[in-house]
Amino acid sequence: MRVAELMHQSLHTISIDATVADAVSALAAARVSALPVIDRSGRAVGVLSTRTVLAAEATQATPAAREGLFRTTRVLEIMEPWPPTTSPEADVRHAAQDMLRHVTQRLFVERSGALVGVLSQTDIVAALAAGRLAPVEAVAASGAA
Repeated sequence: MRVAELMHQSLHTISIDATVADAVSALAAARVSALPVIDRSGRAVGVLSTRTVLAAEATQATPAAREGLFRTTRVLEIMEPWPPTTSPEADVRHAAQDMLRHVTQRLFVERSGALVGVLSQTDIVAALAAGRLAPVEAVAASGAA
C-alpha cells in the first residue's frame, strides 16, 4: 500500500508570524496535535506541536511569563525544525519504519518539495485494524514485500 492511499490531504498550517496563542487556537480548531509552520513564501519550515507548546510553557517561571509566552511569542521562536518527510508513492511500511527511526508520530508528505499531506501512526493502525493493510507476518508468508 502506498502512502497516498492513507494520507490526509486536507492540511492545516500556521504562519511563522502567528503568536503561540494563535497556534493553540488553530491546533484546537483543527483537532490535530501538530501544524506545519509556513514561512512568508509559503514554504514549510518547521512544525509546531502540542508538545512544543507545553515544553515552552514549562520553561516559564511565573503565570505572567506564561501569559507573555502565549500573547507575544511568535511560532518561529519555539517551532521544531522541519522534520523528515515521505512521498505519496512511498510504501506505508517504509513510512512506518521512518516514523520509528525518527521517533515521530507523523510524517508530512511532499511531492516535488510541495506539502501535499500527512500520514500518522494512527492512520497506519486504523488501516491495519480495518484489514486494509496486511500485518507484516502475512506479507512475509505470502512472499510479497
